[in-house]
Amino acid sequence: MGATEVTLIAFGSIALFALAGGLLVRDLVYGARSATGATGRLRRIPDVFDQPAAQGFFGKIDQGFDRLVLESGTELLPNTTFLVMLTGGLLAGGVIWLATDEPLYGVLGGLAGLSIPLAYLTFVRARRMQAIREQFPHVLDMLARATRAGQSVEQAFALVGQEAGGALGEEFRKCEQQLQMGRAFDKVLKSFATRVRLIEVRIFTTTLIVQRQSGGHLSETLERMAGVIRDRVTAQRQIRAATGAGRMSTMVIATVSPLAYVVVAIFQRPHLDVLLQDPVGRMLLVTAAVLEVAGVIWVFALMKKED
Repeated sequence: MGATEVTLIAFGSIALFALAGGLLVRDLVYGARSATGATGRLRRIPDVFDQPAAQGFFGKIDQGFDRLVLESGTELLPNTTFLVMLTGGLLAGGVIWLATDEPLYGVLGGLAGLSIPLAYLTFVRARRMQAIREQFPHVLDMLARATRAGQSVEQAFALVGQEAGGALGEEFRKCEQQLQMGRAFDKVLKSFATRVRLIEVRIFTTTLIVQRQSGGHLSETLERMAGVIRDRVTAQRQIRAATGAGRMSTMVIATVSPLAYVVVAIFQRPHLDVLLQDPVGRMLLVTAAVLEVAGVIWVFALMKKED
């Protein structure tokens, strides 16, 4: 690698890193000001939850990434997150390329730098959704007690927003703010179901919308719903406990091949050079990587359906 290539890679990495860092600081400062009410903005900035579903392939990818970032509960905006991922990929790929002088390793390092933040966001979103699911029965009990005491649904929402903590309490505070601004009740609930894509939330919002139109004993309905959701959470915990060995086996199988590749690359480099220089070896290596990724995605998709 010549000095020109090294200079270009270093310049691009430093420029993107500085840009991502500036946007990160801006988002953190703006989020802190918004939380304390320091800004005078009254109109909420539209996000992906306000947009209709995209029809094109790339539009669905963009909306899926935006949803992943926002549903994870972080203070970052999707654009800033993408720049941080891009900067991490360039830095990881550039450093590995310079250290090994192998373009293939640089590409793999860049892909790893892009994938690690994405995997972290996926993990954080899954934990946040699981926390909301487990907290939901307790919130339904609070709503049932408030409505049984004679409070309206709007007042019950305000009570839950003040008393409940965690991510679900934050979502109910958003609903309360939208109701105070004069937004229609059914639109507020539909927006809530769009932000929190859980089957329990969809059942809850549909029940409240139907009850608002037809009437009925809301407190008893909420109590029965809380019991059903609590049983559902218990059943999901039992399923996860029963499939824990399978999940662990999948993780072991998924990590054995990359670790074996790294060990051979470090201690038996001539064998790996033969594999990379032979066209058949390169084809087998790419095929193995594709099958490895496809198998892991398939197994985790099956486990997700069990949840």
